[in-house]
Amino acid sequence: MSKDGETQYYFDDFGPRYSDLPMEILVKIFRYLNVGDRFAVGMTCKRWLEATQYQLFVNDVCLHFHKTFFSDSTSPVCELLKSSRNFQNIVLSQVEFNGTEQFFSRFGENIYELSLKACDIREKSFYGILVSVPNLRVLRVEGCQELMMSGRLFESVKETKLAHTLQNVITLSLAYGRYLSDALFRRIVAQTPNLESLDLSGCSISFHKGLYRKFYPGRPDDASESVLTFHFISQFIESQADKLKTLNFSSTLMDGDSLEALASIEKLQLDSLDLNSCDQLTSLGIAALAQKQNTLQHLNFSKSVRFTDACLQKICMHLPNLKSIKIRRCRALTDLGVKELVNLRKLQVLDISECESVTGQGIIKGIASAPNLVLLELYVSALNLCESSVTKIAENFPTLRVLDLSYCFHSVSDRCLQMIFQNLIWLRHLNLDYCDKISDRAMTGVGMLAKEQDNVSSKTTEDVPVEISTQNVVEIQLVPSTIGRIFPRNATDEPLKISIRSKAEQEIVNDAMQKRAIMEMCQQNELLKDEASSGLSIDSLKGLRVLRLSQCNKLSDISLMYAFKLIELKEINLSKCQQISVEGIRSLVHNCPSLEIVDLSECHNINDKAIELIAIHLKRLQTLSLDRCFQLSDFSLDYIAIHCKALRTLDVRGCRNMCAEPNLRLVNVPTLRTVHMSKPGPYLGEPGYFVRKPPPPPMPRRI
Repeated sequence: MSKDGETQYYFDDFGPRYSDLPMEILVKIFRYLNVGDRFAVGMTCKRWLEATQYQLFVNDVCLHFHKTFFSDSTSPVCELLKSSRNFQNIVLSQVEFNGTEQFFSRFGENIYELSLKACDIREKSFYGILVSVPNLRVLRVEGCQELMMSGRLFESVKETKLAHTLQNVITLSLAYGRYLSDALFRRIVAQTPNLESLDLSGCSISFHKGLYRKFYPGRPDDASESVLTFHFISQFIESQADKLKTLNFSSTLMDGDSLEALASIEKLQLDSLDLNSCDQLTSLGIAALAQKQNTLQHLNFSKSVRFTDACLQKICMHLPNLKSIKIRRCRALTDLGVKELVNLRKLQVLDISECESVTGQGIIKGIASAPNLVLLELYVSALNLCESSVTKIAENFPTLRVLDLSYCFHSVSDRCLQMIFQNLIWLRHLNLDYCDKISDRAMTGVGMLAKEQDNVSSKTTEDVPVEISTQNVVEIQLVPSTIGRIFPRNATDEPLKISIRSKAEQEIVNDAMQKRAIMEMCQQNELLKDEASSGLSIDSLKGLRVLRLSQCNKLSDISLMYAFKLIELKEINLSKCQQISVEGIRSLVHNCPSLEIVDLSECHNINDKAIELIAIHLKRLQTLSLDRCFQLSDFSLDYIAIHCKALRTLDVRGCRNMCAEPNLRLVNVPTLRTVHMSKPGPYLGEPGYFVRKPPPPPMPRRI
């Protein structure tokens, strides 16, 4: 980059300059980049920064303040006031406010989304913020208990000037409002007449009519200041039925009768309904919803214990336009209901994880029975699958972007992984946590093609009967000088060896020999460029961005050295992979330069040199987890403090060789916000560790 902030010539002295490209071409090129890459290219020159400020790109950027003191006179707000950029999405979580007039007067006209999560804010500050954001479209006030505690929000007549701001709000979230009441809810929604989306998840809503009669004896039109009932919520939904498209009642006591009443509201045509963790739902209410709200496209019934096969059959029968259904941990669901999912021809997102009674046969005979070019996300974590079901998923869903196979202990094998690499080339997110059968052979593809051919030939070969002869019987003599050796009866034959190792010791030896053989084959393939006997490696998934391999103990440095060449990889989880060491990390940081989230928790072979490589080469690193990496010392903290200029979260819990307060050595990292560390003191098993013994039981009384 030149001194004037512009880039050098593109090809040579006679070629065009980067800055001379038309803005339309730059914008079109940048559309192919993700948010992190666009943020990086915006730091190249002023013209590229201007291109990244295009309206289409600004919508993807979120300015998040977390656990900070929000004031115009202190950092980071005072630095942002000097910026020429505009921010449309502002998120404030666990923030204390003190003087924010300049910030919101500077950026308020361009703010379209505002989220307040568990913030310590008073009514006066809240009003001042709302007056400064006239173009607000999305408002989220979640868990702000102090703001709701008084119950006087929007009660004064002077606050009617806020109507101009709130009448443009189309999405409102009051989630986890502990002090939300009928009167307060009525006043809030009265200021937002054009709502299309309402979120009341986690609120203490009473759905039983008996409580309504108790608090409203003889005055049904007066809203209570004490309780929040479904009666007034349903009245508002009925009045806004022609506009409301999205409702969220997750983690509430929504029951079957209330769901049936909601579905029966005239003119209500919902697009999305979220009922996650609603234990009181019944099959009758779900059936009524499916029959009367046939425009639904997104449904979430996760953790609903009463969601059965009959409910899923009704949904598949009456909701043909469904695009997303999440039924995670619905333990009453079986293969009988899952087979009906094949009738949802437009389904793009499916989550059936942790359904204990669902097996691979339900998937094979159901949604994976034929090729599907529509499904984009599939979550089948912790299911009782088989290898054939995973193979069917890889063969029939070629357009998948997200695949979650975590905790499928016995079903994800090396062969299944090869099928995934071969068919699911558009994957962006792959979760293989606790799939401990996969090995370096599958990740690198070395020898997998020959192994597959051997399996095919062995299946086609007929079994040949073997006759046992007594002429060549081997005699084992266990004498002290020859223990472990086998001597045939014929003294001229070569004596055979047997091992007296334990089964665990023999597995360790076999694994080491296999690692050595794979390493030699990988080196030979690189030298000779011979892929005749090799399968596919993970680098065939060119667009992979998230890879989770926690507890995959058979993976070693070989995979990182010869397979992990993923330029777009943003997140990797290698926690509890005990065979990962410095050599593998050295290859990883060079071949995956875009990494932003790295988890190496409980990787006991990771030392200070590995952290030095990570800190120097991963310039975009934002989250680093090193929980219980016992070899790390204060040198790792020094490397992080010097080189990590974008780090936000660091986890060093259980690193016993580090100082008691590692955050004090990281004060010069400007972006660091969270440091997870252990409490000072001796660890379990170390000298000085004191275990309090329980008191002895009392002596029995004598009679």
